[in-house]
Amino acid sequence: MMKRIFFSLFVFFMSTALWSQNVLTVCYATSDDGFLNVRALPSSKGMVLTTLPLAFHGLGRGILLEYGKQWSKVRVENTVGWVYTKYMGTQNWYSQNGQPKLVAKKEITSLYTDNYSDEGPKYVPYGFVEKGTIIADEYELLQDGYYVLKTGHDYIFINHDDVDVIP
Repeated sequence: MMKRIFFSLFVFFMSTALWSQNVLTVCYATSDDGFLNVRALPSSKGMVLTTLPLAFHGLGRGILLEYGKQWSKVRVENTVGWVYTKYMGTQNWYSQNGQPKLVAKKEITSLYTDNYSDEGPKYVPYGFVEKGTIIADEYELLQDGYYVLKTGHDYIFINHDDVDVIP
């Protein structure tokens, strides 16, 4: 009987640990006015640090750090703060369909998006994730050494050397 209880607890804690793994999730405003305030505290009284805009061409402009029932922690560019979850939409590229997954292997793994100008580099910084973050299991390897996560019109790119591919 005790073995069964310990085994059940072990399975519960292991499934919780796997479920709570950090997965790249982009976020965006879904409010009628086109933006969502990013606040210093998880409260409507918290100082507004910046705003999270609507999805642009199908791609959010923030990275979800912590999902909460009422308030969620996000990073918009280099600003970290809290948004009211009710007015936030999310997207990720991790379907858990058994495909090999991309996992960030650098302490700070940079993400990029298209540079639509005719000048400068092909890709421009989008944001970053920390080591161990599951980036995707829905992706494509490009000939230029980058993986691409596709959505609508805009894409996110990750340098091939910055991730591990894990079965």
